[in-house]
Formats: sequence, structure tokens, C-alpha cells
Amino acid sequence: MKQTLLSVTCILLCTLFVNAQDIIINKDTTITNTWNIPKGSILKFGSKGKISGNGTIRGGIIDAAYTQWIFDTALNVFPEGTYTNVFSARWFGAGHFKDNHVPLQKSINTILNNGTLRNLFIPRGVYAYSKSLKVESIYKGNFSNCSIHLYGESSFWDSGPGTTLQYTATDGFALGLQLNKGSEIDHLTITGMFKAPEGDDRTYYNIPFENFNDVNGKCTPLYAGLVIDYDGSKNVSGSTGIQVHDVNVGNFSIDYLISPNGKTFNADILLFENIRCGNAKVGFATGQAQEKGNVIRGIYSWGSVHTLFVAGKYGKAQAGNYTIDGGNIAGRCIRLFDISQAGWYSTNISNLFAESLGSIGSISTQIPVSISNSTFHFMYPSKVGRQVLFNSNNEKVVFSNCILRYYGLQDPLLIKGKATFTNCQLSGAVVSE
Repeated sequence: MKQTLLSVTCILLCTLFVNAQDIIINKDTTITNTWNIPKGSILKFGSKGKISGNGTIRGGIIDAAYTQWIFDTALNVFPEGTYTNVFSARWFGAGHFKDNHVPLQKSINTILNNGTLRNLFIPRGVYAYSKSLKVESIYKGNFSNCSIHLYGESSFWDSGPGTTLQYTATDGFALGLQLNKGSEIDHLTITGMFKAPEGDDRTYYNIPFENFNDVNGKCTPLYAGLVIDYDGSKNVSGSTGIQVHDVNVGNFSIDYLISPNGKTFNADILLFENIRCGNAKVGFATGQAQEKGNVIRGIYSWGSVHTLFVAGKYGKAQAGNYTIDGGNIAGRCIRLFDISQAGWYSTNISNLFAESLGSIGSISTQIPVSISNSTFHFMYPSKVGRQVLFNSNNEKVVFSNCILRYYGLQDPLLIKGKATFTNCQLSGAVVSE
């Protein structure tokens, strides 16, 4: 093996071994200028190799353990690729700091600034950080299309250690995607600082929406976990074709928030699959009418949530087209839906199981809405008082093949407004007063 000296400054006497085109780094190295690595060369890191400095690395196919810290965040890294087509956030030192915002954001930017990279892996661990992580690209003062696959090692229902992004601020958002096209986010747990109200059942289930706030009084109304299209200050195009799956978001004012900026369009063809809503004021909120062809397939919540799904109240206060298919809601959900869709687009719901539920909520619409093949078990009036179990303004809101009941009781069901029930089982008589 031929030993050569590379024209870089070394913290220690650094020896780089070159075998054919492979470059092996096994001691700490500092780069203060630009290092151009020949095409096809593998930049392989030994167990103790790390590169520091404020220089630039261009080229090289990175080969390193996913849990290894190999780059200083002051470096600019433009690799030819990685040996496994995966870039690890640990390579910039994520997980080694009290506040991990800089290495996490640096990892995201490295993916977006390199046309050869797409997959950003965050190994298992807890990553605390205090500033919003942004997946965005700016060109000539405007947002431009960008794409990433950002993933970790959590499941949507973890019973053990996975990848946790722990957002420690009380405003802004934990993770945001702006004008993303075809991005994928999966196998992450995202936690915030929102603390839901508590209390006995009668007190808790009668908290009005406007009073269901962070008990510490710190988290802002739009404090959110995962946000799509958060900024309307530059251009009005929005994201398309994003997939979010096997993700657990909790302890925010709003866990998942779409188009809150009141300016952008699109946010269409979105797929959310196997998503969990932790403690929150709102589990999932939408913002404008071009959110079309969006699907939530498998939504789960066993925490303290006031309203699981809100449409037509945030952003432009318009309703998009959502299909909600499948879910399990337990814990302490006060109401499932607050949908105000006017004549925009319809939300259609099927295959939900909900228990310990305060109410289904309210739907205001001029167009048909379908709720099918679902079961709703309500909290007993003896524990929470008599609740309005559903409120609708239109008989075009149709329940089919559903069960609505106080389990084991035949008490009247207080349902206001208009709705149609087809082939449904109700545990008691429907009354409006």
C-alpha cells in the first residue's frame, strides 16, 4: 500500500493511505481550503478518523459507520455519493450536543445541495434542538422545488428506543417542509413541550376548544410538530406528493399542520399512513382548498387531544379534499372533527374505531360527506354530563354501517342539526334537546 501526503493541514500528524482510488482516513484532519477528490474515489473513515475545519470537500464516495462523527459542521461537503446511498446525520455530530439544531440542519442542507443525495438517516437516539428544522431550497430569492427522504428507527407505536426529535422551543415548528416534491418522512418520533390540561373526566371533557391550551402558558397557538408549507412570503406554489408514514408526533398545539401560511396553494396528493397523534390541542389541521387527493390511512391517538381533525379553520380557512381511512382513537379525545367545508371539497371518513369519546364533533357543509363502517363509543353521561354527540347542518352528511352508542346503556343520544343514518345501530333514541 502506497503512503502519500495530502495537501491539507492536520491537527495531528495525519497519514492518508491510498490504495488504488480508495482514501482511508484514520486520524483527525483539518481542511481549510478546497479538497477536490478524484471521481470514483472512496473516502473511507477508520474508527477514529474525523475531518474538521472550515474548508470544502468536493467529490469522494463516503464510506463510514452511520453512528460515527466524521465531519465538523463548519465544513462544506459535496460528495460524489455515499457507499450505501445513505447520508447519516451523525456524520455531522448530531447526538453529541445539548442543542443539535446545527448538525441536523447541516445534514438536511447537505442532502438538498447535492443532486446525488436523497436519503438522510437519523440513527436511534434522542436529539434535542431549539430551532425549527427546515427542508427548503431558495433560488434567486424564491423557494424552489426540493426533495428528501428523511427517516429514522422509530415505529409509529414504539415500545422501545427509536429516533426521537425533541423540539425544546415553545413556538414555531419542529420539522417543516416547504415546496417539497415527492419527499418522504418516516420512522420518526417528534416531541414538543405542550402539556395538555388534566383533571377529572367531568372537568376535562367540558373544556371549550379556546381554553384547551398549554397548562404552562408557553406554547403558541400554531406551535406545531410537522408542518407542510409554512411560509407564504416568497412564492405561492406549494408541496406535492409527500409521503409521511410510521411517524409519531406529540406534545404540540397542533401535531400535523398543512398550509397554515394563508398564501400558498398545492399541498396536494399527500399520503399520511400509520401516523400517531400524541397530546395536543389539535391532532391534524388543514388550511386551503387546493389540498386535493390527500389521504390519511391509519390515524391513531391514545392521548389527551381536544379535536383530532380540523378543516376550514386555519390558513386560508378553506377545506380541501381528504379521505380518512382507518384509525383507532382512545385515551381522552374530546371530539373527533371540526369540519367547515362550505362548498369547497369534501372530507370522507371510514373504518374508525373510537372509544372514551366526548363527541364526534361538528360538520358544516354544502356538499355530501360520507362517514362509514365506523364505531363510536361515547363517555357515559354520568361521568361527563350530557354531551352533544354530533352537530351537522345538512342531511347530506350520511352515516352508513356505523355504530353510535353508550356501551351497555340505552340513554338517548343528543344529536343536533341534520344528518342521515343508513343501516346504523344506535344504542338509544336520537334527541335534539
